[in-house]
Amino acid sequence: MPLSWCNEIIQIRTIDTMKRTFSCGHTGKGQYCHACTAAEKSRQTEKLAREKARETKQRAAEDDRVDLSMVTHLRTVQQQAREILRKVSAGEHPLALNGKRLRSCAGHVISVPVGRSYRLLFDAPTLQPLQLLSHEAYNHIADRLA
Repeated sequence: MPLSWCNEIIQIRTIDTMKRTFSCGHTGKGQYCHACTAAEKSRQTEKLAREKARETKQRAAEDDRVDLSMVTHLRTVQQQAREILRKVSAGEHPLALNGKRLRSCAGHVISVPVGRSYRLLFDAPTLQPLQLLSHEAYNHIADRLA
C-alpha cells in the first residue's frame, strides 16, 4: 500500500512541474513566456526613451536663436554653439570667448570659433547672433565683404 501512495505523489509532482513549449519556442512552466515578455517590455522602454530624446532634441532646436540645422550631424558642434549662445545671452561678451572683430566689416561683426571648422557671427553693436557658418563659408563671406 505505501508504494501506491508514493507513486501518486510522484505523478502529481511531475504533472505540476512539467514544462511546456510556448509558440515562440521557449520553454517554461508558466502561463506565458516570461523571456519574451521581458524582452518586449525592454523594447518598449527603449522606444519611449528614443522618442523622448528626439522630442528633447526638437525642442532644443526650436529654442535656438540661430539656425543650427547645418550641423545636426555634429552633436558636439551644436552643444558648443548652444553654450556660446547661452553665455552671450547671460552677458558674457563674444570677445571674451575668443571672438574677433571682422576688419572687412569695419568691426561691426564679431566671429566666435565653434570647434575647428565653424564660426558663429554676432552683430557687434547689439550682440545679436547672426549666423553659424562653416569655416569655408565664413572665409568666402569675409573675402566678399573685403
